[in-house]
Amino acid sequence: MAFKGMDPEAGRETANLVKEAATVLSDTHDSVNSEVMSVAWVGPDYDNFTNDWTSYLSGAKQALADAYTAKADELNKHADEQDETSNQG
Repeated sequence: MAFKGMDPEAGRETANLVKEAATVLSDTHDSVNSEVMSVAWVGPDYDNFTNDWTSYLSGAKQALADAYTAKADELNKHADEQDETSNQG
């Protein structure tokens, strides 16, 4: 019979890497956000730029980080399920 399923430890390792990517993404954004908000710039162009930054870019970053975290959680869940299935036999 052919192997079917996942290597749970490999799945968990991948999940950890995906969660780490979410953290790196958030940390990088926070650093860049700090720089963007500290630019010595006054006027409507700055207001438009920072509004775009916070409305679009920050939201997209958060959605991506959340998606990474959700997929990492899903991988961990599948690894747990694989352990349960493998230990039943």
